[in-house]
This record gives sequence, structure tokens and C-alpha cells, in this order.
Amino acid sequence: MAGCTPYHITLTNEMSSYPATQTEKVKVFFQGETIPPAKEIGTLVAVGQSEKHGVEFLREKAASIGADAITNVEVKIQTQVYLILIFPIPSHTYFVSGTAVKYTN
Repeated sequence: MAGCTPYHITLTNEMSSYPATQTEKVKVFFQGETIPPAKEIGTLVAVGQSEKHGVEFLREKAASIGADAITNVEVKIQTQVYLILIFPIPSHTYFVSGTAVKYTN
């Protein structure tokens, strides 16, 4: 991933910490998908260059705090149009958020 991706992590249970997990094992569940029983351990927000980049970056950060999955993943896109001479050039920013969880069974 790129070196300068803005992100924010808020741990919801600071009494417990978990060893890091492998990024490729962190499952991603978008809003409305059914998930196994799990305990929330943090919330994650990142700004990416694409939806894929943002989701992969969240997976890396979730793995670093020991999450098994990210739930309620939501992607919002902000578009700005720059006018260069007479040509409109769109620029997209992707805001990706979700909840890091640890499975309970």
C-alpha cells in the first residue's frame, strides 16, 4: 500500500489487547451481511485512492490490532471536478470505514 494513507483507529475495549493476525485472514463484511458471533474491538476509518485500496488498507490495520474480521464496511465517494482549460477532470476520494471484531467462538 502507499505510504501516506490517512487513517484513524479507535479501540473500543482498551482493557484487552490481542496479538496481530495475518492480513489475508481478516474477513470483510459489508453492511447488511451476516457475520459470526463476534466482539467489537475497534473502529477503523481510512481515506484511499480506490475502494479496493481503502478496504485492503483497513484489513492491514485490523490485522495489526488482532481482528478476525471487519464488519459494517461502508464506502463513501467524494468527487471533485477540476476544470483544466475547457476539460473537466474528475478526482475521486474514497472514505472507507468499518468495525474490527474478534470472533467469540
